[in-house]
Formats: sequence, structure tokens, C-alpha cells
Amino acid sequence: MAYTSHILDQVKTLGFQQATATSISLGIDDLLTIPSKGWLVQDAEQQSLILEKHHHYGNVHAVEKLRQSIEIWYATSEYLRQEMNPNFRMTDPFNPVHIMSFSGARGNASQVHQLVGMRGLMSDPQGQMIDLPIQSNLREGLSLTEYIISCYGARKGVVDTAVRTSDAGYLTRRLVEVVQHIVVRRTDCGTARGISVSPRNGIMPERIFSQTLIGRVLADDIYMGSRCIATRNQAIGIGLVNRFITFRAQPISIRTPFTCRSTSWICRLCYGRSPTHGDLVELGEAVGIIAGQSIGEPGTQLTLRTFHTGGVFTGGTAEHVRAPSNGKIKFNEDLVHPTRTRHGHPAFLCSIDLYVTIESEDILHNVNIPPKSLLLVQNDQYVESEQVIAEIRAGISTLNFKEKEGRAGPV
Repeated sequence: MAYTSHILDQVKTLGFQQATATSISLGIDDLLTIPSKGWLVQDAEQQSLILEKHHHYGNVHAVEKLRQSIEIWYATSEYLRQEMNPNFRMTDPFNPVHIMSFSGARGNASQVHQLVGMRGLMSDPQGQMIDLPIQSNLREGLSLTEYIISCYGARKGVVDTAVRTSDAGYLTRRLVEVVQHIVVRRTDCGTARGISVSPRNGIMPERIFSQTLIGRVLADDIYMGSRCIATRNQAIGIGLVNRFITFRAQPISIRTPFTCRSTSWICRLCYGRSPTHGDLVELGEAVGIIAGQSIGEPGTQLTLRTFHTGGVFTGGTAEHVRAPSNGKIKFNEDLVHPTRTRHGHPAFLCSIDLYVTIESEDILHNVNIPPKSLLLVQNDQYVESEQVIAEIRAGISTLNFKEKEGRAGPV
């Protein structure tokens, strides 16, 4: 034991020495701005100018103009955020800002985005989004107008932490107040009800067994043919779960606190296993107070969490697919359905995976458009490089291939 502790102490000392010797410094030259920012901002300004003209001639309502303007600038800011990491990797992989933020040591992507990208949309004191974004980043410096716009959001997190401290504790107190009378008073309430957990496509995933079944109590007997493999009121352990997996049993009915017959207390069999000791919960245990504290604790963390983003708007928007090069776009019109976007513009809805082809001189680009996406261009239309050709749902990736001289490979 003494030898082990000595080895661990030496490893600790070595780690501190190496961390001290190889420490990194952070200077203003390490903040590498994104080269594509100029034309992205210029493109967004042109779209905003067109939107302003539509609003001036009465084609777009003021509320719709504000919403579309916010979407334009948020999409620009998100595209800059996506370009940030590849720019660091190609320009300087050992950049101190890149190492600190993307390793998780200090800072996050939003803060680095404000340093080298653009601060983006801000909120006013009433909580509304300001359609005039802050185009500068902290490396370039803010103008007087941009600084005044960002002042409120930068202080909002600090003020909210002080104001909401009492609300966080009050939330936990109210939760405990309404469930403090729920105590385990009996072993069995005698209920015949249960919640059925059904297999999917005849085979129940192991994840459902591990998360839902282990620790519960069976509400009915489980038969495999004429053979009973598990009885009512039997606790479900890992051995019984493996047996269910082996025999591919029918839907399993389990007892839960929702099906307990009592209204002011709960029984041991309906509650199930206690995580404290891995056995059925003991009589007299205040499970209501434990449940209230368990819900209130993460709620406290969420309420007191300070967003260190300086009041920058963090919302959601649709992801876009951009054309990899100039050329004529072609796709199978039988696989799409004509529709309109939320702005009223004509588009095509993809019900299945759609491959669009962009012919550019001697290079043929194939772009995969995922299902339930909107294709924003017409067939045989000429598109320019980096033009938005489709709008996809969040969390769905696209594949981009190019063909040259009859051979294909990923870009």
C-alpha cells in the first residue's frame, strides 16, 4: 500500500511539473479571425436590404420582417461558428485558444465565437431580440453603438444570479412540501394493475431492460409457453433480465408508484428497489422527500446557472445545405413534392433521401439531402458556390461527394 501511494505521488508530481513546463500563454495575435466572415456578412447585409425593401413596399409585415431578419443573422452567425474549428485546425492546430476551448479546459465555443467570429444578435432590456446584430468580434473591437447594445446582456447574467438565488431554494421547498407525506408504510398494497412494457418488433432492446425493468417488481406471472419463468411480486434483477432476453418473452407488466392503490402513502413492491443498498426499499423510508429533493437539486443548478455568453442570443434555426461550386443543379422531380417555405417562397419537400447533382465544368458534385428537408432551388437551375440550396432539420448530416473523370470519392 505504501509503495502504491508513493508511485501515485510521483505521478502527481510529474504531472504538475509537465503542466508547469509546457504551459501556454494567450496573446491577441492568437485570436485568428475567420477569413470567410467578410463575404458572409456582406451576403447577410444584401438579404437584409432586400427584406427592408419588401417591408418598405408593404409586402412583408413588421413582425415578419423582424423574424426573417433574426433568422438571416442567426444563420450567418451559426455558419461562422461551424467554420471556426476547421479554421483553427488548418491555420494553427496548436493555437492556445483552440487548445483551451475545444479540450474543455477553459471557455466554450460561444465565447471563442465572440472572440474571433461575431457577437451576433443581442437582447434588449425587455427581452426582445434586436434585429441589428453586432457584426464585430472582440478581437476587432466594438463600436460605441455595439458596446451600448451589449451592455445590458453582459450584466444580465450577474444580476440574475443574485435575484434568482431565493427562487431556487423556494422551488425545492415547495416540491418537498407537497410530497413529504409520501412514506413507505406497507409491503404490498394488493393492486392488480401494472404498466406494460412491450417488445419492439418482437425483440425488446436491452437498453429498455436496463433502464426500465431492473429494480422493478413484476405485476403478473411471465409464461413461456406453459412454463412460468417469473412470478408476480418478484423483483427484477440482472439474472431475470437475461432470462427475458434469452426467451424473448411477451409484454411484461411491472408495478410502479403510479399504479399503487394507496393515495397518501406507497408500498414497497410498487416503489421497487432502493438505489442506496440495491434491495427493496425499507418500511418507513421518506421516499417523497427524496423525490422532491432529487427534482429540486438539478432545478437549482439550472436556475442559478449563469450564461457566460455576454447576453448573446442562443436559439435554434434550420440548418442549410450550400452548393459546393458553381453549376447547374439536377434532381429527380418524382421524388419531391411541391410546397412553400414559411416565408411563402416555392420549394420542394423531400420525403426520402434525395441526391442532387451539380454539374460544374469537368467536376460532378453529388449532395445528399436528408428526408423531410426543403429543397429551395428549381430543377436545372444555375446555382453559385456557397448558395443555399436546401434547408434541413437540426441534427441531420449531409453527405457531399464529387466525381471527376468517372471516378467518385468523398470531398
